Amino acid sequence: MDEEIHKEALALADTVAKHTKPNDKIGYFDFLLGAVSPPSGHKRMRGGYKIWPEGSGDPSLTLRLMTLGNSTGVWPKANWSQQVAEALVAEGTPTTVFHGAGKGATSTQEVLRVLRDAPGIEPHAIFSLSGITDIGYLMLPPNNPFAQKYVRRVMNFLADTNLVSDVLFGYPVHRSPAANWCHNQRMAKIIANGLGIPYFVFLQPVQGYGKYKQTPEERKFFESKAKVVLHAIGKPYGDCVIEFYEEVKEIIKASPEDFSHVIDFTDVFSDCPGAYRDHRHQNEVGIAHLAKNMLPVVRECLLTSGIELPNAEISSRSGRLLK
Repeated sequence: MDEEIHKEALALADTVAKHTKPNDKIGYFDFLLGAVSPPSGHKRMRGGYKIWPEGSGDPSLTLRLMTLGNSTGVWPKANWSQQVAEALVAEGTPTTVFHGAGKGATSTQEVLRVLRDAPGIEPHAIFSLSGITDIGYLMLPPNNPFAQKYVRRVMNFLADTNLVSDVLFGYPVHRSPAANWCHNQRMAKIIANGLGIPYFVFLQPVQGYGKYKQTPEERKFFESKAKVVLHAIGKPYGDCVIEFYEEVKEIIKASPEDFSHVIDFTDVFSDCPGAYRDHRHQNEVGIAHLAKNMLPVVRECLLTSGIELPNAEISSRSGRLLK
């Protein structure tokens, strides 16, 4: 009996080791979404959302914004949504932010958050910064857009321990990364609007696409990443970036009414050199620039959705909206 228990213990240890990635830890886990942002010292959290301000104020007496994103939006480093809210408060609009972000979160996780969490949060509006994690099947396999990388890892661990017989992720469907992103953004809008909530998404900037002028250091680092072949799609990362953004814009151009909520921010750093800390994530300068440029667009989106803001002046986002 002792020998049998010992063998089972060794087998379990091997299984744990197989699914543990020391350089890519999952951390806080949501069974639908995968990895979610840890508290990181934030004092006010609920259901995987960081709530700002951190005091005990009543959100029902304020403007309520639900904000979504991937690792480019994880607080405290990438707090563009908090900075936008702080600016709104400074203008005289009491604001509460319910921020949901996680590393590796894709457009699929955004749809799931809107479907599951928006009815409970009851935000006046939802804003997302999205795009880069859908590139080249980085996080989602080609034939199942709901089998996110970290969800797969945990579910496959359960299967290997025989806690479950098998793991299923729904009926297979094949879409290109760009088509999947557009599909999910369209569905998120439909769901949110069905709940009476305006939904807007910023198509986010990334190195390798658009008018951003890389510093020599940024260019050298990006080029080292651009030539890495993404095995799920069999193409270099740099090519996948261009292919993704070009196809997204083609799809939106062909059906502008379906994507009237998509705001093109791919060139937001054209006048902000040195905005990145790596080939995908912004540094403090980039985050501040992002929030500054988001503010008038957020303000306009709210006003045109019938949400009154004290002391606010509407400003055109001409050239931002993808048509």
